[in-house]
Amino acid sequence: MASMTRRSFLLSSATIPVACAMNRGSVPPERAAGLRAPNLGQSWRYAKHDLISRALVDVEMDRIAAVGKTIDIDSRTEGSETKASSPSSFWGTNWLRRYFDRAKPSMVLPSEVQAPWGMVLVDPHWNHVQVYEAPIPLWPTELVPGWHSHIRSKYKTAESDNEMRWEQTMKAETWETVSVPAGQFKALRYINDISFRDADPARTDSKRRETIWFAPEVGRWVARESAGQYYLDDSVDDQPHNESGYRWELLEWM
Repeated sequence: MASMTRRSFLLSSATIPVACAMNRGSVPPERAAGLRAPNLGQSWRYAKHDLISRALVDVEMDRIAAVGKTIDIDSRTEGSETKASSPSSFWGTNWLRRYFDRAKPSMVLPSEVQAPWGMVLVDPHWNHVQVYEAPIPLWPTELVPGWHSHIRSKYKTAESDNEMRWEQTMKAETWETVSVPAGQFKALRYINDISFRDADPARTDSKRRETIWFAPEVGRWVARESAGQYYLDDSVDDQPHNESGYRWELLEWM
């Protein structure tokens, strides 16, 4: 995502704690009824559009590359390059080195890592790849309208060695029939309201909202909208600045 303005990788051991406050009675996401299980080679291809103009920004392909202690989802995009960096930190160092200590070829993006299925540890969908102190839910752990959870965690990025605050409220709203280029799907619409400390120290009061349509049969979202805003520290302009907003739609899956 891009910019708005006023006043981030874990898994160094085999045990991965869940760093979030979950509803009582929640079940692990991979056990939700009717949810497609992860398997090697499963893939999803998305069109990424500007949220305001609806102009096509890119086409992205996600593909499961590993299923084991973690589920690794490799990503590719048309005409994109990733940056190299060599961070050093306490927790998260191994993941950061994996993604940024070597040059990535053009069109290859950093991978998403889930541990387990439905709990994201490494999330490449933001401005910077974010590694969470412990995995957080990618979708509601109970696929029923009204389910909600408040998540408190920390994250790091390759650009910052600091631990940064991440607070997220996830609420499942309703089942809808969604039409996207890949077809029609029964999807659970849920909302993520996020408050966080940005890796850019000049940005304060950073907030984001996502609306996501998750189709259990697909094992991933079929549509996703994301936008946010922030203030610039020490700015004479005390108005919020908008991040670039995007909408993704599923083109095909297998």
